[in-house]
Amino acid sequence: MESSTDNAAPGRAPRPRIAYLFSRYPVVSQTFCDSEMLALEARGFDLDIASINPPPNAFRHERFEQFAADVFYPPPSRVLSRLQSLREKDGSWQEKFGDMIARHDRDYGKTFKAATRARNALYFAELFQKRSIKHFHVHFANRATHTALFLKKWAGIPFSFTAHAQDFMVDLGSDDLLRELCREAEFVVGVSDFSCDLLRKTCPDSADKITRVYNGIGMDQFPAAPIGEFGSLQIISVGRLIEFKGFHHLIEACIGLQKRGIDFHWTLVGEGPWRERLEKQIAEAGITPHVTFAGVQSQEAVKRLLTASDVFCLPCIVDSKGASDILPTVITEAMACSLPVVSTHLVGVPEMVVPEETGLLVQPGDVGALTEALARLANHRDLARRFGKAGRARAEQVFELRETSRQLAEKFDACLADSEPAAPRTSDWLVLMDTWPPAPDDTSRLDDEVAWLATQQGMVPDPTLLSARFGKTGKGESLPDWAQRIEFSPDGLVLEAEWRARPDVAERIMSWRDELGSGIDTEQFLIDARRALPLARHIEKRGDIRHIHATRSSVAVTAWLVHRLTDITFSFATEANCDLGSSTIDRLAADAIACSRADAGDELKLQPIDRTRRLIIGSLKLKLPGQKALPDKSAVYRSFYESLH
Repeated sequence: MESSTDNAAPGRAPRPRIAYLFSRYPVVSQTFCDSEMLALEARGFDLDIASINPPPNAFRHERFEQFAADVFYPPPSRVLSRLQSLREKDGSWQEKFGDMIARHDRDYGKTFKAATRARNALYFAELFQKRSIKHFHVHFANRATHTALFLKKWAGIPFSFTAHAQDFMVDLGSDDLLRELCREAEFVVGVSDFSCDLLRKTCPDSADKITRVYNGIGMDQFPAAPIGEFGSLQIISVGRLIEFKGFHHLIEACIGLQKRGIDFHWTLVGEGPWRERLEKQIAEAGITPHVTFAGVQSQEAVKRLLTASDVFCLPCIVDSKGASDILPTVITEAMACSLPVVSTHLVGVPEMVVPEETGLLVQPGDVGALTEALARLANHRDLARRFGKAGRARAEQVFELRETSRQLAEKFDACLADSEPAAPRTSDWLVLMDTWPPAPDDTSRLDDEVAWLATQQGMVPDPTLLSARFGKTGKGESLPDWAQRIEFSPDGLVLEAEWRARPDVAERIMSWRDELGSGIDTEQFLIDARRALPLARHIEKRGDIRHIHATRSSVAVTAWLVHRLTDITFSFATEANCDLGSSTIDRLAADAIACSRADAGDELKLQPIDRTRRLIIGSLKLKLPGQKALPDKSAVYRSFYESLH
């Protein structure tokens, strides 16, 4: 965790729980969001993180491991549609959202997808209510903030948001919607004076609730770069490979350096749609040996690259769509590493870089001036070191995370002044199934069993029903409101990110493979392992799950792996003709506190039932039409689950 943040004061009463809502999380370029949330946790805030969409890729920064907060994703879209249909049926959807959706469609246009925002909001509104969230915050004035309007309407939970630059200037696409966002928010954060001034100009009725809080970083996490006295000028840039970063102009400047006989090497960290174009431009210029495309890097790797450099350059511009950077956090990080900064006179950048004091600024797109600035620092390393030292001092004064998080914490505390802390969570069971709704031809009666469990809170304490995946063909009619009762594992990309981010734990899990013998194939084991790792994290973060039960063989190994990772108890059931071999089931049973095996014992009576209706008269046997009614298994379920207490 960022050691520059203040720890929660000893004896301080717990704060009410707050949440951060993102359109997509985590995103590799938004490390400032991680810094902010970690700093708030260090100040004693209890956080949840909610993401409307899965991450764009499986990459994660190392600091993800430091969160006490858990990350929540919505279930598949068809589950959201089912939840919406339940609310339409009870009339609450039309009551809460009907007029609001119609107004947004009329005022902002169908392209803003008000009904989609409302559907996403419905899920998170009910989740936040269950989690006792008293306030939530959103970064960027985008789809997530639009969703926040509907979430507030449904659950009455207040929100705030941070507006950056491109989000409200270009991406949002409606100043009228921006005004509504500001009007409904408790407070609005701008990340620069430029942003705040523009927000106040656009939303004058909300001017008094707009405040500036810079994106802060923990300065003590960034070592100083030992800028070389002689040798090749080591230039570094960090950012998405997109137009408004201006890297195509930096290529032209590098050509100018080569013409002047200045030795240099440029390291470009990041990925994006302009990579192929930039690579072609570099090859045509004949400077390929002088350029390294480093791709996406973890934050620790970026720090190492920064400290191995002599100058940071970000020649940002306004792109063809009017988008631009406002206050690039990477500039702050470069200043923290005592690097001189070469950038442009663009919107918020002059709030960061003081010309001729902490770096050099040129006009956007002025290749000649950019070349001259880099050449000057190449030829005068003492000047580069002086700029770098002054940049570090300015960053400590203006962008220190300890101070920026304090400013934000004060805003949250003011909003939460009249809210009660979240009630302690109670002991819970987690009931795991492979697929919900079950397939129509499921003979193990999972539908009936889950429906029975959902109504037995007095016998099984607050059971959490978790399905690993969504069944496209089943209906789950024994539990009509399953969409609000059953949770779903996150998107496969999230599972893969977890697996890649924790190679030490993944290796340990793989070492357990041989214990299960030939009764399970390795492909299935890898699926089970990827399910188990994030589930174990979720259980550890909740802290109140004391037992996990695998309803069928398809999730028994997952439950066993979670047991091995967390030490909570587990039980399982296997149906007739399951895919697990007897030796594997024997190994699982050795660690379980209880099991129901269709091949032995069968406490849950999962053997297929002969439902044929027959009439026997003496030696005459007749087969009648139809089927026998299924027996009521309530007593069977009760007997098995009570044995797990």
